[in-house]
Amino acid sequence: MTSTSYLRVYQPLSVFSERERDAWVALSDEYDGKDVVATKRWLLRSTLPLDTFPAPTEGAFLRRIDGALLVCPWRTRLRMLAGLLAFRGSMPDEVAEAFVSENEARHAARELARLEEDRPDIRSHIIHANWHVPLRWFAAFDDSERVLTEDKEGLRIRYEAKLSDAKTRLTHALQILETSWIDEGVTGAVRELRDWLEEFPKEGLLELDYASVARTFPDDELVDDHSAAEVGSCMEALEAGDVIRAGRAFAELTDRWTEVRAREVVN
Repeated sequence: MTSTSYLRVYQPLSVFSERERDAWVALSDEYDGKDVVATKRWLLRSTLPLDTFPAPTEGAFLRRIDGALLVCPWRTRLRMLAGLLAFRGSMPDEVAEAFVSENEARHAARELARLEEDRPDIRSHIIHANWHVPLRWFAAFDDSERVLTEDKEGLRIRYEAKLSDAKTRLTHALQILETSWIDEGVTGAVRELRDWLEEFPKEGLLELDYASVARTFPDDELVDDHSAAEVGSCMEALEAGDVIRAGRAFAELTDRWTEVRAREVVN
């Protein structure tokens, strides 16, 4: 099984269409967890023609905050098509062809274009990363927003922030990075994340969920993990011009998460 972390945008019912509002009001928390199954099945069947794919179950994650219902739509088909094309584009053609044929890629591109044409307002409310949590995600959160929980799979970490606060933090981090010695690749990744969040109205919640990536840590390391605080310290040092402290903090973070991500190569 691939260990995966998620970044999810939850928004009030009022920002969605009436049809979707009616459907999601009827949902219950029993659907939580099906997203993992629905979004990974296509990877196992990617060598089959797209017409043979089972129609993915659509739905949403629901959260109730202070009595208000917040919704994070799965947008499974949208994410499946975009992910299929991104997967092929990330590999050399001769390797990609063994997993996703050129014909499948063209089919996916046409379907994605039709979907976006029919619903120009549609957005993916979820992004994911395999085998790690991208460091740029932590820039949207404060350590006080860290939540350590335990379920049948063991300890897990998630962060929850108001969407408006997350946007403000990422914009501030971007301002710092753009005037620092940090590689443009890092700055560009943070900019891309900030731009993704800017597509959504400011009302709502941003959730970072370690999900199954949490299982790659021993419990004691997970309890002691405060990556958002460390990213915040790195940003503070950069802003103060203390490149030595910033470099040390960044090196410690990247070393730890590189070790976790190395499991991708093993698998």
